[in-house]
Amino acid sequence: MKKSITTLVGLLFLAGCSDECNTTPVKISKAPDGLHTAVIFQRDCGATTDFSTQISVLGDGYSLSGSGNAFVADADHGTATTGDWGGPWAEIEWVTSDHLVVRYAQNSRIFEQDEQVSGVRISYEQTNR
Repeated sequence: MKKSITTLVGLLFLAGCSDECNTTPVKISKAPDGLHTAVIFQRDCGATTDFSTQISVLGDGYSLSGSGNAFVADADHGTATTGDWGGPWAEIEWVTSDHLVVRYAQNSRIFEQDEQVSGVRISYEQTNR
């Protein structure tokens, strides 16, 4: 039941992000083999939604569009530490060409947290930032 509610809330959150959303890249990091790129970006969908931190893993030649395909979170109305961009703090680090580590602020409200995208394994670490 909890998973269903979380999924519903996440879908409602993402539904609010229409063409009116502004996407601002925060950090771009290429995998060691150059075949994938991880992008942290801030997504602002207007006054009725919190700034969000989103992460996408893109194959070579693909560009950022829409919501994050790996990680989506907001600061849960200020309970999580925010980055300079307004969404919850996060960082990315390639361990190998097919393994990405995402660190994110404790108390972030998570809407999406995928363990694999485009052949890249993703590990998550919550921090006290």
